[in-house]
Amino acid sequence: MIQTQGFLKQLSSEQLQIPSIILIYGEEPLHIRQSLDKFRSYLKQQNYLQENKHLVDASFNWQNLEMETQAGSLFSDKRLIELNIPKGTPGKNGGDFIQRWANLSNSLPPEICLLITCEKLEAKTTKSKWFQAIESNGIVVQSRQVTLKQLPSWCQTQAQNKGLNLDNEAASLLAERVEGNLLAADQEIEKLSLIFPQNSQVLAQDIIDNIADQAHYQLFALSSASLTGQTTYALQILNRLRQEGLEAPIILWLLAKEVRILIQLIEKQTSQSLGLVYKSLRIWNSKQTEYNQALKRQNLASWQACLALCTQVDFEIKGIKKGNEWLSLTQLVVKIAS
Repeated sequence: MIQTQGFLKQLSSEQLQIPSIILIYGEEPLHIRQSLDKFRSYLKQQNYLQENKHLVDASFNWQNLEMETQAGSLFSDKRLIELNIPKGTPGKNGGDFIQRWANLSNSLPPEICLLITCEKLEAKTTKSKWFQAIESNGIVVQSRQVTLKQLPSWCQTQAQNKGLNLDNEAASLLAERVEGNLLAADQEIEKLSLIFPQNSQVLAQDIIDNIADQAHYQLFALSSASLTGQTTYALQILNRLRQEGLEAPIILWLLAKEVRILIQLIEKQTSQSLGLVYKSLRIWNSKQTEYNQALKRQNLASWQACLALCTQVDFEIKGIKKGNEWLSLTQLVVKIAS
């Protein structure tokens, strides 16, 4: 098993031997996205010119996939086949297929590279036969979550990669403003690199004046407007964020977080009062008012439908499903505010 940063270094140095099977999984969306983008680019340089993507759910046909891997390429191009298994549950047929594929003595580089992506996996899943088969015969790349304590240092490293120097106070402020979201932190650092010349020393006041405060306000204003049912205002904020170049995954992260909290609030109320639930989730009084308004408008089934729409947007962003992620985000904002 290798961590994403080590994997990216291998790709950058062009030292990676392409495996017949690779698993990229973990808790940090930014690192997973960077790993996927870099690996796809690396494969294209090695003439893997055909790419097929599949979303694996309960109805996925593993036999069709087996036929696809056995069929020769029409133009003799090497192929990349991607399987997105969000929860890491391929089932018996899927697990058997993955084991067989991993145990094949393919020539290197292989004609087909099978790329599997998952979200965070439970400990028992990492002990499954299919996971261990990949680990023994292919490559497993893990993306661990960057903790709040580690985030300031991470911000400084990312800034250095962009030719900037963040002092400790600036890095801590940036980490605080993005509330632990690496996608948001990455975008903020990208904006700083466009504002300041190379080798600039960036101070805390620079963060306040130029980027973090305004972006933080607008992003979380979208959350507040949606929760309190201000549909028109929420859509105006969404459009403004898009025009300013904020990435769709950051907006999705925030809205999905709010929907999950609302589902938790409803489910936990079966065993304790709402006041105690707020306390257990460490939700401030000012935010409780917004959640209270949202809870009065919709029931558990409605919020679960919102969460399903969040999943759809996520798949559209990743290219797993066809669709316009910004149109779907618009639908999501409307659905939350309804």
